[in-house]
Amino acid sequence: MISLKRYGGAAAVVLTAGLCVSSGIGSASSSNGWNGTAPTTLTTVSTGTNMNTPGKNKSFLCEHPLPMADGTIMDMKFPPFTNLEMPWAKGNTLNIAAIPPAPGSVRMKSVFKQAVTATKRHFKGNGIPNHPMGTFPIVPGSEAYDTYSQLPAQGYPNAAAIPVKPYDLDVTVTRTPKMNKKPTCIKWLTMGIVTQTGAAWHAEVAATSAGQAVDPNAALPTDKCWGHPYMTMYHNHGYSLKCFPNKGKPGQQSPLYGYALDGFGVYGPLGANGKPIRNSQLDECHGMTSKVMWEGKMQNIYHYVTNNEYPYSIGCFRGTPAKLPKQFHM
Repeated sequence: MISLKRYGGAAAVVLTAGLCVSSGIGSASSSNGWNGTAPTTLTTVSTGTNMNTPGKNKSFLCEHPLPMADGTIMDMKFPPFTNLEMPWAKGNTLNIAAIPPAPGSVRMKSVFKQAVTATKRHFKGNGIPNHPMGTFPIVPGSEAYDTYSQLPAQGYPNAAAIPVKPYDLDVTVTRTPKMNKKPTCIKWLTMGIVTQTGAAWHAEVAATSAGQAVDPNAALPTDKCWGHPYMTMYHNHGYSLKCFPNKGKPGQQSPLYGYALDGFGVYGPLGANGKPIRNSQLDECHGMTSKVMWEGKMQNIYHYVTNNEYPYSIGCFRGTPAKLPKQFHM
């Protein structure tokens, strides 16, 4: 999460003229927001949406103190969401092609292993993805730098100066998840592990210095793989599957991408009919029960879905989330 600096009496990001560019993160627009397995738009959360209760098209966030990037402590009882006026946003629609990505293509050593027992899955790595990342700290003179350099960041001159560093990714989830009667809220930023890349999914929420809650995809550019660092930890948002090595094929059911903290699988956006799964087909945690490939065979099980509608991957937990080590307590 990043605290956006306040300007002109309203929380906003200072942007230079001409920010809408044709060489953004995505491709040209197509009908219903998709072009094969790639989205052309994102549908963000509506202004006024409350995040303190479960529901469709939203995240369900726990209430607890949270350290912010500028060193302050914020009560994570978020106010209703606000849509910021950004060049790539029109109402609830984010134009992927107009978002200027953090430039560069940097590879760092990625370490990731998955150990499976009869009852557990253990993920161990350094948090660095197996695909190229943008250059972090962000290159001065770039359009992404113009945005990030306006933001405060604890321990750095500004948010553009935050680097990506390896960290101790050490998470164990159950191999036999069970659905609870009631959803569980998201307590920490890390919601799940992308086993295809070795990185993590973070909650789709950011807070402005004015106390507004916003969709980070609507407020900030990420790199071309839809990731950036928070507290030096690289993680994914929004169109997170952009650089996954096995996104799936157009017209075919999407494969498994990783696991949520409650042990349920996180799958791609295409259903059994090969068409994008919409939020109207999903429950309040952005999941559904249907036949997917699980443990080597097709099974009718609950799972989460990544798509181009907020909250994009995991909105809350239908199972019991694993306890995270202290390095994830943010």
